[in-house]
Amino acid sequence: MDIKETIKDIADNHHGFIKQEVPVIKSLAYKILKVHYEDCKDELIAVHRQYGRVQNELELALVKKQMVLLPMAWDYEKNQSEELLGQIKLLIEEVEKDNEILLSEFRKLKKATNNYTMPESGCPTYDSTYKKMEKLHSEVEKYIGIEREMYKNILS
Repeated sequence: MDIKETIKDIADNHHGFIKQEVPVIKSLAYKILKVHYEDCKDELIAVHRQYGRVQNELELALVKKQMVLLPMAWDYEKNQSEELLGQIKLLIEEVEKDNEILLSEFRKLKKATNNYTMPESGCPTYDSTYKKMEKLHSEVEKYIGIEREMYKNILS
């Protein structure tokens, strides 16, 4: 896949999925917090706080990538210059640091949810919420991998 196709795939499919799922999961997480507060208070407070951190990091990453990095990569594919490549290299270093923070926050979410496993007192919404969190985690790891391959292609 060439860089333009990769950028389009990332923006349309991966970022689109994230933008769609993040508010749905937030709403579900709030719902299970209210419904299961008495029986799962400690876990759900931790999950709610941690999901907020994940959401925050995702939003920051998407803005930086969609508003700056992906347009720069698109421009570079059309008109390769050493100056633009230098800017892209610096931005990739910054984005990679952000990616590590994001992945770390997801690992903490995974731990807070007991590997995305609901407790015995859970309900179908609880289960669905954790499954959606797990799928989001997996999707983010997948798209970061695709991005990293694209970075290698740009920098080589």
